[in-house]
Amino acid sequence: MSTKSKSGQSIIEIIVAVSILIIIAATSVSAILGSFSTTRLAEEETQAALIAVEGLEAVQSIRNQDWSNLATGTYGLSNSGSLWSFSGSSDTDSSNKFTRTITISDIQRDFINSGDIVDSDGTLDLETKKITSTVVWDFTSARQNTVEMTSLLTHWQLSRKYGGISAGPQPNIGSEDCFIFCQAEGYTYGLCQTGVSVCSASGGTNIPQGNQYCRNEAQGATCCCKN
Repeated sequence: MSTKSKSGQSIIEIIVAVSILIIIAATSVSAILGSFSTTRLAEEETQAALIAVEGLEAVQSIRNQDWSNLATGTYGLSNSGSLWSFSGSSDTDSSNKFTRTITISDIQRDFINSGDIVDSDGTLDLETKKITSTVVWDFTSARQNTVEMTSLLTHWQLSRKYGGISAGPQPNIGSEDCFIFCQAEGYTYGLCQTGVSVCSASGGTNIPQGNQYCRNEAQGATCCCKN
């Protein structure tokens, strides 16, 4: 074999070797970058989840201040000292990377059959709100990520069962609130509401004897019976 032929063969071998090295290097770099990207995404999703949970806890604090604060709508949050309040339509964290939105929605219940929450064909539960805490951020310039969490908040100081938690002295007739009381009075169902005017406005009838089956009768809770 001539020297020229050997030289040409060596050049080809070098080119092939370099090409293989480039492919290996590119694959390694891609894998490393992918690993970094996956790790960063996990870290940012965790941070976004913490911000979303903080939002739900903040709304619960606002509810504890006054149930009437939970008007249906979309809000941001602000904190003054240890006191949370609604502010604007969204808020951002200190880095301005994550944007949080709180949405307060009404819910419906199947009071006639089970009292369960339903998507439609139910009765508006004036003493329960659905809270959605949504956090969005730009993972890259072309990719926006979202974390969303929800919870239900009730006017817990008002009702023992529907629209509230079971607590306090239990009625003698064995019911937890005015639901069974109203059925015993010939109505389809009953629920505790924040006053006679609210009951009347929603098409119900207040029977004062049933108020004892609501948690906070002394604070205006009334047993509202409906058909």
